[in-house]
Amino acid sequence: MERALGFALLSVVLGGASGCAEHIGRAELLSEIRSGTAPTIVDVRSQGEYDTSHVPGAVHVPFYTLLGSADELPGASDDAAPLVVYCEHGPRAGIARAELWLVTDRPVRFLDGHMKAWKEDGLPVEPEAAPH
Repeated sequence: MERALGFALLSVVLGGASGCAEHIGRAELLSEIRSGTAPTIVDVRSQGEYDTSHVPGAVHVPFYTLLGSADELPGASDDAAPLVVYCEHGPRAGIARAELWLVTDRPVRFLDGHMKAWKEDGLPVEPEAAPH
């Protein structure tokens, strides 16, 4: 039983029960943010990383606290309300996805390229960078 649960969790971390994790492109998410139709965006990085810069409108829930905090996320009462999860490169978001799989039926997508690619593309962040 423990081995089966471990395999199931590994499957979710590596890409979901179907073997392929859902992603949302950076341009698509930015468009949804700007139009006011963005899903709940969850930054699972450290407090310092979040404070330095994060995707506009993202809520901060470190990946290691998500199991106990998932019911406090915006839209938690709606199992159809999607979540977008990101970290800096991907591993912590994978753990967060596994945690969310255990405690909610909400659809979870990864931000394509995570925060690293968001910043490399020069997309807007909060807090806004001071002009040079």
